Amino acid sequence: MTTGNREDYLINILRLTEGENAAKTTELASFMSVSPASVTEMLKALANEGLVEYERYRGVRLTEEGLSYARLVRKKHHVLESFLINVLNVDRETAHKEACRMEHALSDESAIKMCQMMGTTVDADCQICSSPCKAASSDGADVTTPLSSLAPGDSGTISYLKDGDPGVVKRLIMMGFVPGREVSVDTVSMDDGTAVVVVKGSAVALSLRLASSVFIDAAG
Repeated sequence: MTTGNREDYLINILRLTEGENAAKTTELASFMSVSPASVTEMLKALANEGLVEYERYRGVRLTEEGLSYARLVRKKHHVLESFLINVLNVDRETAHKEACRMEHALSDESAIKMCQMMGTTVDADCQICSSPCKAASSDGADVTTPLSSLAPGDSGTISYLKDGDPGVVKRLIMMGFVPGREVSVDTVSMDDGTAVVVVKGSAVALSLRLASSVFIDAAG
């Protein structure tokens, strides 16, 4: 049993049940386009690992451990899809297929960095994150501030990017605004609010619109 195959089953059980109900073997087989016999064999193996609870004729449900594992894989899938679609301009169908293959190889650390860099939408799967970003934490608003709120001479560390328009996030990434990098405000134009910001040793002019999508760790 490969890791990828095992994770495919866990994430698809999660998609069918959201961790609350049991999925029927025939339902899972149809959803994954595999034979009921193959599903039964895999579910027995997953039950032996403590990842699912399986009873013949009663279906399968994720254990707490299995639920956390499945949510982690699904979050990686969402992060990869977002990167492929919004940064690389891959069409949605292709992005989904490629994310299904790549999610098994992506490390937790890399997934977290990609998520923060792109401002991936915070969802229920964020609760299993080993290093939750400020955007996902309940006190995030208290410890981060938009770059647009800083005054000349202020500095800090980029915590995360967040904007409803993926194009804005993509542009900021291309300009060097990546979580973890130090930034400082040089000057701010009183006429249009444009700020000259130093990031990675280079001076960059940012409009108020762009600067408001960069969140700075005020506690850093």
